[in-house]
Amino acid sequence: MDNIIFIGIIIACIVFIGVCLLRRRPDLIIDFALRACIGTAGIYLLNLVLNSKGYSINVGINGMTILANGLLGLPGFLLLYGLAIYYSFGK
Repeated sequence: MDNIIFIGIIIACIVFIGVCLLRRRPDLIIDFALRACIGTAGIYLLNLVLNSKGYSINVGINGMTILANGLLGLPGFLLLYGLAIYYSFGK
């Protein structure tokens, strides 16, 4: 029962912060969404090109990669592929 109350408080705080942020700076939300969409499309296309060339370096598309692209933009995109290359050499 305590976990449900704790989760409810966290969700209420996140919604409150989101509403306050949306009122003051709606451009931040738009920038985040554009960076996330373009970064996700870039991951998809680069994975497609790398697979067609025979490379086994793939970055999955999930919530964390979308968040990294949305928050960091191009450095997040490069970070994801840098980590993928680093871990592909460790095998």
